[in-house]
Amino acid sequence: MNFDTLFVNPAGRTGRGEFIGALITLLAAFAFYYFLVPGRNSQWVQLVFLFPAVVLHARRLHDMGRAAWLLIVPAALIVINAWLYLYNPGAASKGIVTAAAVVVSAAFIVWGLVGKGQAEANRFGKAAA
Repeated sequence: MNFDTLFVNPAGRTGRGEFIGALITLLAAFAFYYFLVPGRNSQWVQLVFLFPAVVLHARRLHDMGRAAWLLIVPAALIVINAWLYLYNPGAASKGIVTAAAVVVSAAFIVWGLVGKGQAEANRFGKAAA
């Protein structure tokens, strides 16, 4: 599977094996910017990583027979958290939103890792290889 399929095109399905490899790549790139690149540019790049992460998880949910609309919850929490850090750094609720974003996002990652894909074709396409 190529880069465009995994990180850009949300249509279709991604099996667990491909999901794990793509997730490791995405998390490694995110960790690089989080730990090694300082400043506001790093924060913006981390926020841009939200798009390929949502696409990757949407394809994995499709493989499990689920709609990707469920990803609105973790994506919204991450965007709210980013807004609080970038534009309202003194917000009192920042810690709660951060914790909620981390817990919900981690739950979706674990779900993608342990969730069983459908062996037969479903409304999102043929079974992932």
